[in-house]
Amino acid sequence: MEKINYKIDHSTNNLKAYNNSDTLQYTASWFLEFGKTTSEIYNLKNETIYTIAKKFKFWKWRMSYNISPKNKESLVLISSNTANSIFKLQLDKDLYEVQVHYFRKQSVFKNGIKIAEINDAFAESFEENTSNVLLLNSEDLEIIFLLYTCLKTGIVNQKSVIKSQKELISLKEKWGS
Repeated sequence: MEKINYKIDHSTNNLKAYNNSDTLQYTASWFLEFGKTTSEIYNLKNETIYTIAKKFKFWKWRMSYNISPKNKESLVLISSNTANSIFKLQLDKDLYEVQVHYFRKQSVFKNGIKIAEINDAFAESFEENTSNVLLLNSEDLEIIFLLYTCLKTGIVNQKSVIKSQKELISLKEKWGS
């Protein structure tokens, strides 16, 4: 199956998703509100389609993201391990899982099937502060951008200290070049 290439540009506290013909698809921004980090995702009409609140569950030592979709029930993306390298989100009948790998890459699974791979290794990218995204289906871009925005909420400096490699998951199947 042919994989579809997208890119996400980072600018301080903003993200912008583009298709392969550089047409803007979604935008996101985050800010500090009442002591917690909050994100908003906008569609092309600049309407807020998701609001995200980042929380650290101190007693469980895990990160969680409360997601409020427009006109729908709230969702929760939560780390399933203390290393914060696996995150899960139940959306209707679908279970999404994000795995954080070595070398600043993430894989996204839907019901156990890999649907996307994200490469944040800017040194491998043609443009600095641009992440490369490979998707199996273009209809998944919205949920992939939502999951990605959750994980990037509150991160200002993209060239942050690398986590211990022991905490990350090995990448079993490499999609991109």
